[in-house]
Amino acid sequence: MKHTRSILSAAALCCTLLMPAAVHAQEREWMLDAADEDAFLVFGVPETDDVGVSLWCKLGSAKVRLYFPEGSPELKPNSTAAYVLTVGDRNYKLRGKTTANDLTGSTSVETELPASDPLFAALLKADRFVAKIGKHELTYPLIDTGLDNLLKLCTEKPAAE
Repeated sequence: MKHTRSILSAAALCCTLLMPAAVHAQEREWMLDAADEDAFLVFGVPETDDVGVSLWCKLGSAKVRLYFPEGSPELKPNSTAAYVLTVGDRNYKLRGKTTANDLTGSTSVETELPASDPLFAALLKADRFVAKIGKHELTYPLIDTGLDNLLKLCTEKPAAE
């Protein structure tokens, strides 16, 4: 019996050590996409509905929208909610419009800011930020985001065809 436990423990350890490679394929990552009129920077799992946060804009609008699909279940839909983004040692107090998220049973929050808002300059320098929305507190990595490219797309006027 003791020998069987040792074998099972070793097998579990091997599976644990091998698992990160398989799980890594399903981890969230930053993806930048630009279409005819809009640009999107999404932190999610590719080719799924799993999105942690997205930033998007109309090309050349000089405005960026932050969208948290799972803001918090206790927020009321179709209202305005206050929340905080912490970047480094600074808190950015924001307000966003809430909507019911039928996919998750939660309430989403979306905020529009000028692309020149100091929040974006802080995000460009940071390696992560924390979103405190309702009772939810989530940390998002900022390594290799492509945020600088999104901001360019949001602020530069699209070339005339």
